Amino acid sequence: MKKISMILTAVFLLLSVVTIQAQDKKQEEGDSFIGKWKLSVKGTPNGDVAMYVEFKRDEKGEIVGTIGDEANGVTAFTRVKAEKNTITAYWVAMGYDVYLFLEKAGEDKVEGTMMDMFDAVGTRVE
Repeated sequence: MKKISMILTAVFLLLSVVTIQAQDKKQEEGDSFIGKWKLSVKGTPNGDVAMYVEFKRDEKGEIVGTIGDEANGVTAFTRVKAEKNTITAYWVAMGYDVYLFLEKAGEDKVEGTMMDMFDAVGTRVE
């Protein structure tokens, strides 16, 4: 009976550690992107475009944010998919579903693409 009790205790402790590590990983995913970024998107039909992106955590702990430029104002993301070194943000612009993929290119630098067609580079501003 003692062996069963010890085995159950060991299994419980192991499951507790795995659960805690999974929660810590969720908090880490995308944290390096939290803040404001100035992006330059190259070669769009309107030429090179300067945009500002902001990522933050909401009250549920999910990453949310906005994207904007001087011509079109600010638009909220409809969805954000974050991993440790990459983030993809989705929004609707002029009736089209648009997405931006970014990956870390240094401590305060990112690079990626918009719609897999236009190169984007950026630096953290806050």
